[in-house]
Amino acid sequence: MEEVISGHLFISDTPYGPLVHAQLEPGEANSGKLVTLVRQTAEKIAEDTKREFIIIDGPPGIGCPVIASITGATAALIITEPTLSGIRDLTRVLSVCQHFDVPTFVCVNRYDLYEGNTKQIEEFCQEQGIELIGKIPCDLNVTYAIVYQIPVVRYAASKASQEIKELWNQLIEQAQL
Repeated sequence: MEEVISGHLFISDTPYGPLVHAQLEPGEANSGKLVTLVRQTAEKIAEDTKREFIIIDGPPGIGCPVIASITGATAALIITEPTLSGIRDLTRVLSVCQHFDVPTFVCVNRYDLYEGNTKQIEEFCQEQGIELIGKIPCDLNVTYAIVYQIPVVRYAASKASQEIKELWNQLIEQAQL
């Protein structure tokens, strides 16, 4: 058997602190091993630099990379959208979080696209005893912020940026981080 390099690990400096990320080689399948390496590197950097939080932006779905993302997590924030696909994915990811005993919170992104489905998500969360801690509206400022490569919370004092700030405060309070 020959060893194959499926991706590369990177550490970048940002105005918000170090960012540990990876890039897969073309044609390579996403691997939980690469996600685990990213997480372990982030944990080492956080320990060395005495950082209070590690935020892991996990992939969608429920495969190995998702499991690698939530392993050992203090809490999980599931971001969903009010679509049938979003609702199905929410239920699947929630089951993985519950299996690994990770406290879970939910946020509905672009909640005002289809408020009927948003209501369904709210009811589902209530039935499951899951805290819905945010609803981010559609907001063109998000698109502009992406174009200018600026976080929306710095780009404009918009509805979305205000909701994201409130979401962060709720997450810190509810997850007792």
